[in-house]
Amino acid sequence: MTLKYVLPAIALAASATTVSAEEYQLFTGLNANHTRVSGDNETNWGLNGTYFFDKKITLGPLDQFEYINKVTNVSASFNRAFDTNVWGVGGEYFAENGMVVSAAHSRASGDYVNQIGLGYLVSDNFIVRARAVKPEDVSTTYWFSASYNHQLQGNDYVGFTAEVDDEFDYFSLSSKYFASLNEGRYITVGVALTDNDGSSSWAANAGYYFSKMTSVGLSYDKADNYSLGAKHFFNTNWALSISFNSNTDNSALKVYSLGVTGQF
Repeated sequence: MTLKYVLPAIALAASATTVSAEEYQLFTGLNANHTRVSGDNETNWGLNGTYFFDKKITLGPLDQFEYINKVTNVSASFNRAFDTNVWGVGGEYFAENGMVVSAAHSRASGDYVNQIGLGYLVSDNFIVRARAVKPEDVSTTYWFSASYNHQLQGNDYVGFTAEVDDEFDYFSLSSKYFASLNEGRYITVGVALTDNDGSSSWAANAGYYFSKMTSVGLSYDKADNYSLGAKHFFNTNWALSISFNSNTDNSALKVYSLGVTGQF
């Protein structure tokens, strides 16, 4: 193929890639969890929303975005869990000079937790953060974290996040891999390792996208908890998700979840 045919083909492919990406600023979710344990049952539900002050661009699947968020946002949530109302508000501000300021407040049954954070976006692929967490009637704890995104071919990436508290009693390391396959399919793989004052644990999850609109996923952790789920977007704005959670050592525990997501 001569150069005069190759260049238009490349331009057409790039144009198609751009058109296939969706852009969103408002994310909302409504979910319900029905828990059954040895004949007893309880249904909990929650409502959440996040607004970004600039557009978030998908990586292909309609629920996959860049590993490190760099867009100012505000969020709010309300949950009804085991006869307790839990609500929270928060936000992040990304300044042009790379500084990041965050704050959050949550409350449950009169008890509250306040958080403030300060960070710096070293580059588009590297961010460091420090945050102070102050529960009611409890001393303030300080947390330090860093996230790095290693970009691969196209939108594929491997992301890493490490976090530690000020007394080095707690440490966590997590990673996520996102990759596109042929024919509009994608995969995600995540792992997390934690050490809490000498007690270690791990968790892993994986997702497979038949298309940008339909996916299935599973997870498993050291405590033998596992989950199986699926998610489908009926159009570019609305999605329905279902999942089943249990434990291999306690088959009497069953959690059925149903969620509706709106993206605009």
